[in-house]
Amino acid sequence: MYRRKIHDDDDDSHDRWLISYADFITLLFAFFVVMYATSSINLNKYQALSSSVVTAFQGKPGQTPSMNIDTPSSLQNQSARLKPLPLNYLYQEKKQRDLDKMRAIGQQLANVLELWIDQKQVAILQGEFGIDITLRSDLLFKADQSALSEQGPYVIKLIGEQLKNEYRTVQVEGHIDRHMYSDDANPEARRWETTATQAARVAAILGIRGVSSKRLSAIGLADTKPASSSENNLAQSVNNRIIIRILTAESNAQQAANNTNSTQLEILPKAEQALQAAPEVQDTPSATLAPAAGTSGTKGAGLD
Repeated sequence: MYRRKIHDDDDDSHDRWLISYADFITLLFAFFVVMYATSSINLNKYQALSSSVVTAFQGKPGQTPSMNIDTPSSLQNQSARLKPLPLNYLYQEKKQRDLDKMRAIGQQLANVLELWIDQKQVAILQGEFGIDITLRSDLLFKADQSALSEQGPYVIKLIGEQLKNEYRTVQVEGHIDRHMYSDDANPEARRWETTATQAARVAAILGIRGVSSKRLSAIGLADTKPASSSENNLAQSVNNRIIIRILTAESNAQQAANNTNSTQLEILPKAEQALQAAPEVQDTPSATLAPAAGTSGTKGAGLD
């Protein structure tokens, strides 16, 4: 009977691992060749490749990109133009966003005060420093310019409700015509006092309606900044006004910087003038304090 011969595994060649090792070395060599080739980029070919990719995704179907071979100097100039956004651009963009927000605030105020805007008693203007709400004094105050009118607190309330959630500085200015109180004994002082009182009352009502008192300021400017220089009655009534100014973020930051970073120097009188102004000190006999009663020792001297 024929019996199959069993082959031992030991008859296999022990050198078969050299084949796998050779394949590994070949792949490793190819890998380093590719890495070396990509380490030195041909700028012209890279420009052509990138142009082809852009055309493939953004160009028309079947359109072949123009193979403009640029010199290395031109490519260097193009790369030099690809710079980060300058700070000036970022500043202008931030400023524009703030102006858009200010315009939205002004639009809300215009919608609320539409009735008085149609009657030419209120005007809302957007300027470089913010939103100016100009209200004629006869809308807020009575004829004597000192007491509030019936609808004055209500109008200020509407403005305060729109500004209570806005973290912006609010300035209140009082203005008056130069002909007011002309028959008074001291008309100029009366105008300063009236405008300061009016601005303070408007600011106080805004504070009651929710505007933070830390963001409020009031100032009376009397007749120093008239809106009109005409002599007719209409111009005089326009000069009697209250301005509520809502500052932009930039104006607010500038004011905060001026208040915190400003250095103040104390001014003292000159030495010679100080000595001349100082009162002369006369020598007076010093009084000796007597000891308390009931203590032993020498008798204290009393005051003559």
